[in-house]
Amino acid sequence: MPIAAINEVDLYYERHGDRGVPLVLVHGYTGDISDWRFQIAEFAPTHRVLVSDNRGHGQSPPPADASAYSIELMATDIEQLAAALGFERYHLVGHSMGGAIAQEIALRGPDKLLSLTLHDTSYCFNHRPLEMPDRPPPLPAERLQQVATRFARMSPESLLGCFNALLAWHGTEKRAAQICTPTLILCGADDSPMIVDGSRRLAELIPGSELCLIPATTHAPQEESPLQYNAALRRFLERG
Repeated sequence: MPIAAINEVDLYYERHGDRGVPLVLVHGYTGDISDWRFQIAEFAPTHRVLVSDNRGHGQSPPPADASAYSIELMATDIEQLAAALGFERYHLVGHSMGGAIAQEIALRGPDKLLSLTLHDTSYCFNHRPLEMPDRPPPLPAERLQQVATRFARMSPESLLGCFNALLAWHGTEKRAAQICTPTLILCGADDSPMIVDGSRRLAELIPGSELCLIPATTHAPQEESPLQYNAALRRFLERG
């Protein structure tokens, strides 16, 4: 089991593909690397793909300090893991909470990034009540059960710590204009209004960014409609 001791936590990670430009995928709140299974299959033949479980998620154990959760800390986790594995410059994709993490990385170290993709995320998570999509993600029953089981296995400290981290994150509304990395903003067209509006606002804030709404999908278009999602992401990555 590949575990890296990074930033005072142990992170479970996987590498897929042995050629091409590095691609780093960062999952969201209560997620894990299985959220990216369709992207691993699609991009591993052409990219060196790195996926990991955020602290306290999946197979990454919770930190010893139950309060050691913040978007900034998790951004450092990803930066240090990528560096430890020899990823000097890479394409970065962040989903939901992972999109907040990715924004922090883009602001800290634009020299590390070839491109930035923010999907189903926002510039802030405390400007209005966190909402669910009007309908649940249209995933197979087996997958929904896997997600429910994963959620149940998370420690209360991790669930609360990461939730509080999202609310405490100061966001990027006043900083996003400083993001100079080529940026794609992907979003399920039927995601919650908070996320759709947040994605639209990010497209307004980040200079030169591109917004792509994926029809008939909610918060997980990478799983709900992987063909559309992968095609949009590949078109963007291949421009560079």
